[in-house]
Amino acid sequence: MKSMPKNNNSKNNPKVSLGKKTDAGYKYSSRINFSEDLSTQITKLMQEKKAKDNLELRIDQLKGIAKRYANKEKNLDYYFEIGKFLSFLDDKIFQNIRPYSVYRRIAEEISEILPHIQEADVTSKHLDVMYKMGKIGKKDIHKAVWDQWYEILKFKDLSGDKKLLSKVISECRTGASGPTLREKIKKLIKK
Repeated sequence: MKSMPKNNNSKNNPKVSLGKKTDAGYKYSSRINFSEDLSTQITKLMQEKKAKDNLELRIDQLKGIAKRYANKEKNLDYYFEIGKFLSFLDDKIFQNIRPYSVYRRIAEEISEILPHIQEADVTSKHLDVMYKMGKIGKKDIHKAVWDQWYEILKFKDLSGDKKLLSKVISECRTGASGPTLREKIKKLIKK
């Protein structure tokens, strides 16, 4: 999951989840409860509306990327391109939006983004891997196979530490994957 900086003033910057698209239209996650602080609730509602509107534009663009790739299953180039595009999550408008609510919306609205995966929660996990993969340099993407990247990117800050990432990629060349690779990564992080 994307790490978000801790905010001691959560009243002014509440975390917001995006709602769902329904047959009747968009159903907001944020609700007005008159027994709670109204200004905080209005702030959350405005944040959700801005993010929802922006995400609708992004979803159309994501559909275009998805159409360009016939083979999406464990395709590192596809995952990297989607991940680079998902960097919009770093924009100020999405700063207080829960990333997995964005991933869920993408999974619900773009079935062709990962057509081989039927469960929205699994698709959301793959979208998070894509997002993190987009932070890796293009030249490094093919130095490990998809299963290895899936394990590597479970460590949320690893993609930002180029020196440590280089050591992990060296471990991948030995053929390590799955639990073995996870244990090696844990040891490298402790050093």
